[in-house]
Amino acid sequence: MRRSPVAAAQEVFTGIAGSYDRVAAVLSFGQDPRWRRTLVSAVRARPDERVLDVATGTGLVAAELVRRYGCRVVGLDQSADMLAAAAGRTDRVELVRGRAEALPFADGAFDHLTFTYLLRSVDDPPATLRELARVVRPGGRIAALEFGVPSRWPWSWLWRIYVRLVLPLAGRLVSARWGAVGAFLGPSVTWFHRRHPQGSVNGYWRDAGLVDVRARRMSLGGGIVMSATKRSAPAEAEPGPALGAAFYALRPGGWRDYWTLLHPPYTLWHLSYVLMGASLGPSPDPRIVGGALVAFALAVGVAAHSFDELQGRPLGTRIPSVVLFALGALALAGALALGLAAAPLLGPLFLVLVGAGAALVVLYALEVPLVHSDLGFALGWGSFPVVATAYAVGASPLPTVAVAIAAAVLSLAQRRLSTRVRGIRRRASSVAGEVRYRDGTREVLDAAGLIDVPEGALRLLWIASVSIGIGMLLARWL
Repeated sequence: MRRSPVAAAQEVFTGIAGSYDRVAAVLSFGQDPRWRRTLVSAVRARPDERVLDVATGTGLVAAELVRRYGCRVVGLDQSADMLAAAAGRTDRVELVRGRAEALPFADGAFDHLTFTYLLRSVDDPPATLRELARVVRPGGRIAALEFGVPSRWPWSWLWRIYVRLVLPLAGRLVSARWGAVGAFLGPSVTWFHRRHPQGSVNGYWRDAGLVDVRARRMSLGGGIVMSATKRSAPAEAEPGPALGAAFYALRPGGWRDYWTLLHPPYTLWHLSYVLMGASLGPSPDPRIVGGALVAFALAVGVAAHSFDELQGRPLGTRIPSVVLFALGALALAGALALGLAAAPLLGPLFLVLVGAGAALVVLYALEVPLVHSDLGFALGWGSFPVVATAYAVGASPLPTVAVAIAAAVLSLAQRRLSTRVRGIRRRASSVAGEVRYRDGTREVLDAAGLIDVPEGALRLLWIASVSIGIGMLLARWL
């Protein structure tokens, strides 16, 4: 049976206060002090204000609050060892021994509040957050630092190796106590995030009466700095954070708009179908392959996306409409010119494919239903690049059909995954809901949580498709 998080934390962290600051900085590769500075910067206190630092430990955050803002700080911790170490750091912090779950202060007694590595060490995180919010005045800030679990490969893999193997061994080199800390941290952090995913934690904050809840992942996701404001009056449902038009979209304005317009991951994904089609030929001519890549990059990456942005600005760019139209027209003309130049070499049937490609771009821009549908997207943006390039390099029909079907299915999967993501990113004003599990835990549904899984799949799929295309072509050439 799993021990109480409170009891486990008290047992493991007793006796390390004297070396805590130095060892924590070394074992985190200098990231722990950086995270704490970011936490303090989220408070924005004034010199005449009073801040409560919960789980103050050795007083690192409390001392930084005093140094940066000149405010009055009260540091609270349940460990006498940690408070003794904090007392030697600064005499400008009032230290109190107590528990976060039952604060010995009146309602609204503090202007702001901070806490560090707390929630995984309490039995009831939602109730603890409500208690923390209770002692903050309306309009006051709450900021926190917690360990995170990187979600992206290879960082998630490297993180698990570090916390499961390296951290316990490195801690043991310092002392037996630090070896126990190293062995405790990895499973503790993993267990907490499995039981309380970030979407649920965001919900706990909101349920405690906090608004403008923000979570900033740092150091590839190894640390999470959260901040929020205590609601000062009854308010309408809080809108979700601005997520951007796409995961690859940059902040609007200037050259960044042109990067966003190109949809780099998706453009490369569709160009991978050109490579797959080229690899089906017995001896693909590099000049034909290069020309096909350039032609489809112009037609899909520039022309189709420029015309699409003219239809209601889904990406939110600030590129003038006349520039978008000119980019689309010139790119489509360039793609046509390349196709016409190759026609004498490839035969009259290739002209039919060139014309079909141009028609697909124009019809898609006009949002003609048949072409703008899921099936139209799968055939036009997936199968067509395979078929056109395979024909150009003299591939056999049966392998061409097989790979064209695969490209259509991949494009259909892309469309299915991205449709919901686009809707939430570009049109949703707020998202509310909750999943209750049989073991009593719950997960609050928010915008970021809803798009995380499908968008994570999209991030992986485009890389996989490009790698397959390159590999298939290299296998033919080498």
